[in-house]
Parts: sequence; C-alpha cells; structure tokens
Amino acid sequence: MDIYTVFQIVNTALFGLFGLVIGSFLNVCIYRLPEKRTIVKGHSMCMTCGHELGPLDLFPLLSWLFLRGKCRYCRAPIASRYAIIEGLTGFVFAVLAWMRRDVYIFPGASDIDIVGFLKLILLLGAAVTVIVAMMIQKDRRTGMYRFSLVLLGIAAVRLILAFFDDTPLWVPYYSSLLGILISLLVIVLLAAFVPSVSKPVKARLADAFNGNAFRDYFHEENRPIRITDSLVISLCVVIGGPADIILLFCYFTVRSARKPQFFLPYLGIVIAASAFLGLIFLPNKIF
Repeated sequence: MDIYTVFQIVNTALFGLFGLVIGSFLNVCIYRLPEKRTIVKGHSMCMTCGHELGPLDLFPLLSWLFLRGKCRYCRAPIASRYAIIEGLTGFVFAVLAWMRRDVYIFPGASDIDIVGFLKLILLLGAAVTVIVAMMIQKDRRTGMYRFSLVLLGIAAVRLILAFFDDTPLWVPYYSSLLGILISLLVIVLLAAFVPSVSKPVKARLADAFNGNAFRDYFHEENRPIRITDSLVISLCVVIGGPADIILLFCYFTVRSARKPQFFLPYLGIVIAASAFLGLIFLPNKIF
C-alpha cells in the first residue's frame, strides 16, 4: 500500500469523524428549525430534567454509547435517534468522500484540484440539507420550502464552478437541465393522476383532463405534498441525470401509493436513500 492510498484512507476517516460532529449539530437543527428557534445560540440540555449538558455529554455517538443511552444526571433514556443521525451523517460523509478521494489535496502535490475539493464540500452540504429535511418531514409530516432553496443555491454555486472545471462546460449544465426536466415531468404526472384521496380510475382521468386535479393539488391541505415535490425537483437539479433515475423511480412508486397520507412522513427517507444510491451506482456528471 503506497503512501498516497494511506493518505486517502486517513482523510476519508477524518471526513467520517467530521460527519459525526456535523450530525450532532443536525440534531439541533431538526429540533429547532420547525419551531423557528435559533440554531447558533443556546446550550444543549436533557429533554427530561432540563440539566445543561457538559462537554463529556456531547461527544458525537460516543457519549450516547458510553452513557448507555441514558442521561448522566437523571438517568432518563435518551432517544437512540440522536446517535443514529450522528452515525448516519458520519457514514454518508465517509462514503461520499471515499468515492471522490482523488480530489484530496496531497501535501506537496503540484496539481492541486481546488475545484474538485469544493465540489465535494458542496455535495456534502447537499447531503446535510437532505438529512435535516428528511427528519423534519418524519417528525412533522411536512417539510419546509427553505431546504429546496438551499439545494438550488448549492446547484447554482456548482454551475458557477463549472467555468473553472476541467470537464467541458456543457456537461454539468446538461445534467442539471436533464434532472429538472425529468423531475418536473414526474411531478406533473403525479399531480394529474395521483389525487390526495383515493378515487376510481375513471374519476382520476376525468379530473386530469378537466383541470380539477391541478386545482386540488394547489389546495392548502396538499401543501406538505407540494413541499416534498419541490425537494425532489431541487435535489434532481443538484445531482442531475442519470444519477436521479433511482430517486425518481422510488419516489414515483411510493408517492403514487393508494394511501399517500400514510407514506407522507417517510417520503423524506425515500428521497434521501434513493438519491444516495443514485450517486453511488449511477454516473454523476455534476459532482
């Protein structure tokens, strides 16, 4: 094993550890953002006894394991989801970083790929955004439009970086365009033929062609579905085609189920997992 491979393994491990730290912060975001509370001030505390947590209580994942899932002060159980989110974020960071390990900046290297490294950071930022959106949707049965805007901002920065990339300029732009066009087509089909309440096939077709389906889609009660659809479209812009094929297939399958309200809390998980698989198993022209 040469020194460069060792360097890549060590840096991937560091990205994974950094992901654990970020995952701890994501737990704060998931809890506070829907309540419109600040995420940059205030101290973490036990949700049962209210005791402010000390440094030894806040080591990502390790504190939960060493304390055996209980508060150090009142011994009340601490939900395992906090450790799961931290571990999940660390895992995602490590996998994505390993897949793009060629962009690591080796000390003393003459050909430093700054743009490639920035692309990796943007990709990790997109992963963080999706994880937070996923968990808020699971907890609240609805999401927030701001996550779609964040993803679109990440896509915009990536397309700006394309002017400084070694790959042809049209490649990321074409991939993002393909992603938005296909995702919009899928969402239009879902809006037209998959109502929020179960209807006979003939009624669905009639509503699709007389416009009632689209009017129903924009009713206030369907706002959670629209927020989720917007997250899919913006994520498809970020990862582009063909990496978004798995995402769109899985989302269309679950979203078109007979009881969409039952699956609504889990749509964020479907989006996150299928996008992750798409990035791993299908070629990505953007990142």
